[in-house]
Amino acid sequence: MNNTDQLKLLLSTFAIQVPTLLVCLVAGVVILGKWKEGSKGSLWALFGFGLAALLCFAVPAAQTAVQGWVSHSGHRAIEGASVMAGISIVWSVLRAVSYALLLIAVFAGRPTSPPATFGVTDAP
Repeated sequence: MNNTDQLKLLLSTFAIQVPTLLVCLVAGVVILGKWKEGSKGSLWALFGFGLAALLCFAVPAAQTAVQGWVSHSGHRAIEGASVMAGISIVWSVLRAVSYALLLIAVFAGRPTSPPATFGVTDAP
């Protein structure tokens, strides 16, 4: 695999990440723009979207690097597939962490309220 092939691979795998990256960037701008009005969850949301945005760059770069390494090192296809499966698990775990951070953001800083009482009034 030559440099042109690696560049094409990098750009094509990055293109897959562009929609996610755009959402993360817009979310980051909105979070920072509403920072003063936001709850404690804003920081968690910023971390979640930040990690997701970082993965949009890291995943294509790592995939391209691994495929280049496999083709240049003379390893068999099965060895390359094993390495790709391993890093795919890492990406999956990191993506799950970004979702967990967003879930924390949803509930962080919410005021606790007493349980709702339906049909019961405090009238004398």
